[in-house]
Amino acid sequence: MNLPFAFTSACLLVASAVAVPAAFQTQADGASWTEPSGSPGSSAAELAVTSEFFGIQALKVWDFDGRACSVQIEQSSFNAPSLRPLDAARFCEPRQTQSWKRADIGSAQFVTGISVCTANKDPIGRVHGVELWGASVDASGKLKAAPQPVKLELPHCEKWLPKRACPAGHVATAVRVQLADGDEGAVGIALRCQALKSGG
Repeated sequence: MNLPFAFTSACLLVASAVAVPAAFQTQADGASWTEPSGSPGSSAAELAVTSEFFGIQALKVWDFDGRACSVQIEQSSFNAPSLRPLDAARFCEPRQTQSWKRADIGSAQFVTGISVCTANKDPIGRVHGVELWGASVDASGKLKAAPQPVKLELPHCEKWLPKRACPAGHVATAVRVQLADGDEGAVGIALRCQALKSGG
């Protein structure tokens, strides 16, 4: 009769010895922006995560008649997978057709670099695709690069432009979409990069 009680007590002692992992968040100071992949626009729109405990995991782009006219980021917590789309920003209106594609770096991965593609013969340099690089956060808060990047390709995605990457140890927490004059949509995308620290 005493054996089950002794066994249960031992299990409780083992459970109480398990360490609680540290919570990670971004550092408030030291945030920086990459140069845009693509062209600097005549104006820009920014989309950011909602708090210091989140980074960007995915990006969605809407194509309106050959123009990247709307962008949405999806955030996830550094401390538990919790993918959540945020409100999309819309820059121009559809004329005839519209479609969308999404690039997701993967669960528990966070964006660390970006590249965009354009059409070969487009003097405006409109965005027709996005490639994302990412990394996961280990138990010590260090970043481990994802095995491979992911792409979304819209019609006329023909020429990939140089990758823009966050500094080592930093993840993306916002995007700055560069916009062309008129109703022509996105021509470049930059990342806001922040380092991680233990929150407790």
